Order: sequence, then C-alpha cells, then structure tokens
Amino acid sequence: MKVIEFGSMKNNKIVPAKLKEARVARGLSLAQLSKLIGISSQAISQFEKGETKPSPATLVKLIETLDFPINFFCSSYNGALENEVIYFRSNKNITNKLRDACKSRISWIEKVYLLIESYFQLPKLEIPKLEDLDVDSIDHIQIEEITLKLRDYWGLDQSPIENLIDILQSKGFVITKLKIGTKKIDAFSVWKNGVPYIFIGDDKESAVRLRFDLAHELAHLIIHKDIDKEELEEDKELYNKIEEQANYFAAAFLLPIEAFNKEVISSSIDSFILLKKRWKVSISAMIKRCQNANILTDNQIRYLNSQMIKYGYYRKEPLDEEIKKETPYLFKQAFEILVENNIYTKEAILEKLELNKNEAIELYSLDKSFFEKSNNILKLIK
Repeated sequence: MKVIEFGSMKNNKIVPAKLKEARVARGLSLAQLSKLIGISSQAISQFEKGETKPSPATLVKLIETLDFPINFFCSSYNGALENEVIYFRSNKNITNKLRDACKSRISWIEKVYLLIESYFQLPKLEIPKLEDLDVDSIDHIQIEEITLKLRDYWGLDQSPIENLIDILQSKGFVITKLKIGTKKIDAFSVWKNGVPYIFIGDDKESAVRLRFDLAHELAHLIIHKDIDKEELEEDKELYNKIEEQANYFAAAFLLPIEAFNKEVISSSIDSFILLKKRWKVSISAMIKRCQNANILTDNQIRYLNSQMIKYGYYRKEPLDEEIKKETPYLFKQAFEILVENNIYTKEAILEKLELNKNEAIELYSLDKSFFEKSNNILKLIK
C-alpha cells in the first residue's frame, strides 16, 4: 500500500487509495471533483494512484471539498467490495457511481463493528436452517411457510411486531440508517464475513415504509443468500423475481395470514386505518396482502383502491407522521458504554470513526449532542 508524505504535512502519511475512496463515497466522478477544486481530472487520477502528489494547498482543497478529517486519508485502505452480493431496493435505477458510494459505507460500518466486537459480547446470529432454496421455483406457499418458521424460531407468535429493529438487532443483524441522498435507493443489505448488514434510508417518509423495507431486506438475506452476484447484476428477469419474492416475504412476515385474516373485518378505509395503527404496516401494503392471500374479494379490493385514490392516500397515508420511526442503537449503546467506563473519550471515538461529526452521528444513530464537550468539572467522592 502506497503512502505519500506531504511537505508541511510530512507527519501525515496520505494513502492515495483513500483519496479515491473519499471521492467515490461522495458520489463524485473525476470530472465533477475536478470542477469543484479547479484541478484537472488527470492530475486527480494521478494523486489517487500515487503516481504524483498534490501540493499542500491542493491537498487542503481536496480534504475540505471531500469533507473528511485528515486521519481518514492516513488510515489503511481495506479494499473495495468485489465479490459480495449487495441487495439494493429499487435496483433498476442505481448507477454504478451510487452503488460504489454505498459500498464505502459498508466498509466503514464493518470496520467499526469489528472494533466493538473486541469489547462486547454481541448478539449471536440466529437464523433457522432452511432447505436449499431454488430462486426460480420458490412460490408464495413456501414463503408463507418460511416466514412462519422464522417467527417460531425467534419466539414470536402471530401478533403484530412492536419494534422490528429491536428483534433484528437481538438476532445478530447489524442495522444502520443513512441519508442516501436519493430516492433511487430505499435500502440495501449485504452479507460480509458472516455478518448480515442492513442499511435503510433515513429520509424515508414514514415509519411503516421503513419497517417494510427492513422486512424486505431480511428476505434477501435469508432466502437469497446464495444467489450468484454476476447473474443478479446481469439478469433483469432474475432481479424482478427476487424483488417480488422479497415483497411477498415482507408482507407475510409482518402480516401472518391466520392472525391478520381474523382482523380484516371490513373493506372500509377507516377499518384499515385502525389495522395500520395496530400492525404498523401501510394501508397499501395491507390491501396488497389481502389481494394476494384472497382475504378480500376482487370487488372489495377495487373499492379500497378507489378510496385510496379518492383521498390521495397513495401519496400520503393517515398515521404516517404519528407512528414513531424505529432507530438502531447497537453502535450508540456501545459508544456510550465505552465512554462511561473510560475506555475511550468521545474525541477518541470520533477519531476511530474517521468521519466528520455530522456524518458519524447520522451513520451510527447517535444523539446530536453526543460529541459535544461536557463542562462538568465535579466528581463524586466515593
């Protein structure tokens, strides 16, 4: 791995590959970064390859524009994700540039996860063994069976799930929110070194959509675990198939058919608003579930859809603002314990994260005041 020492910054050994990682993480092409800092694309490419070094003034421009702390550029480069299958929700419209920006976040989260793993006994991964699943032949009946098996394995009955993030974190899934900055991606997930990671957009309009996205990604991680990366990226028909399966899984997992069926007592919109409050699933998703599971007749489904259009509920549903969004807390809890036990200061944690404060707060779901310095000068006498 190349390192370069820079003039007045000679104590800082810049890793050229980290310059590229920072640019890619910001979703910038060479041409876009070139325009922002007034340096040619060719020169930036040479900096990233370690063929030439920027002047101290140019380096400052790069660091300020890319908005990373200096220690980010001095740390080791772990390499880009190459072989892992990443399941992107809304995959059709994702550019390679956006895909690569997301890959950077995966590497950052994994690095910090490995750090806290050295201090804590983290929840063990709990996933039931499933028979070899052929993506081409998985049908709705199988998916219903898998979701019930999963609920049973996790000790859940068929009642509504109060907090899905709580459940997933306790079963060994690592979840983080991030402002993806585009509506092209709702969520994505990946298996990395035996750990399942789920990333959900923090700009999600409602709590119920966030929960559905979580359940959707859970489906990919469980029933599409062994899918071939190249085949998924090249075969649009396969992608459409696994998306449909994941959507069906999400609905079946959140709305188990026997229990949900008993509670669908009317085809009125008002009754579905009450169901939404209880099950924390969108009205549109519940209507689709009723259609797929033959809970309501075709006429009843048509009536509900007409009411959704009439009241504008396909744009924004009742209770979207009232139902509280779930928030991951694994990293927040870990950092707080490390600080309370004087293992790390808050400043040292930020140094480890190698991100600016706002980005660290967002990615690790920390309180906005987490990195603020305390002016407390008193200690209790023990």
